[in-house]
Amino acid sequence: MRRLRAAQPILVLIVLAALLVGLTVIAREISARAGFLVERPIVLFVWLGGLVIASAVFAWVIRRSIRRVDSTSSGLLLVATALALASPLALMLLQHPAP
Repeated sequence: MRRLRAAQPILVLIVLAALLVGLTVIAREISARAGFLVERPIVLFVWLGGLVIASAVFAWVIRRSIRRVDSTSSGLLLVATALALASPLALMLLQHPAP
């Protein structure tokens, strides 16, 4: 149970990402018949709302996990979660190098 508690932030991150993708697919399917000019803003609003809610939930889980860090493995799993979040941002920055 202790290891599961230490891995809680990364598990929550995976579940939130899967829920957001699922909600986006559902919104796209519901609004597909309305046409592209209607579908695009609806999907964008679903993404933005989902990201705001997911970031709030994730921040709450991280805050709770940081308070409970009681071993080295817990700290390492928090670092792994931070790296999992930072790696897409680093890849995006590498695509647009400064001249």
